[in-house]
Amino acid sequence: MLRNPFNFAKSFGIYAVLTGAILGLAFPFDANSETADRRSDANSPVLSVAEVKAVRDAIERQFFIHSRLKDIGGVRLTIHIKLTRDGQIVGNPDVQVTGGSERAQKSLTDDGLRAVRRAAPFTMLPKDKYDVWKEVVFNFDTSALIQ
Repeated sequence: MLRNPFNFAKSFGIYAVLTGAILGLAFPFDANSETADRRSDANSPVLSVAEVKAVRDAIERQFFIHSRLKDIGGVRLTIHIKLTRDGQIVGNPDVQVTGGSERAQKSLTDDGLRAVRRAAPFTMLPKDKYDVWKEVVFNFDTSALIQ
């Protein structure tokens, strides 16, 4: 069992949809941020690199890949969550998955949902920027695992 996919793959992609502009961050994997509503107002608050990194780190600590599937590298997973002001997940996350075998899709879906749920509540997010992070979309892109 792999404990941490981020050490396993130097370029395991996770994207957090957070606010108006796309923030490219230098992590051991690819990371981008954007808003769910894609506002482009220059005066809109944005999360700092440290705030985005805190969310990423919280999920990374909880992420376990439980199987070594040959086609896990072709799976792309999107998890869309809504959050309360306290950083709790509201309702059930919306999940979309493509690529890979059905088994690989199920495995990564289970692993990704488990990591996001265990990382909650996201108390590291500033309450004064709630409108920025009330909806978050995480994109897990494992394509780098097959390179």
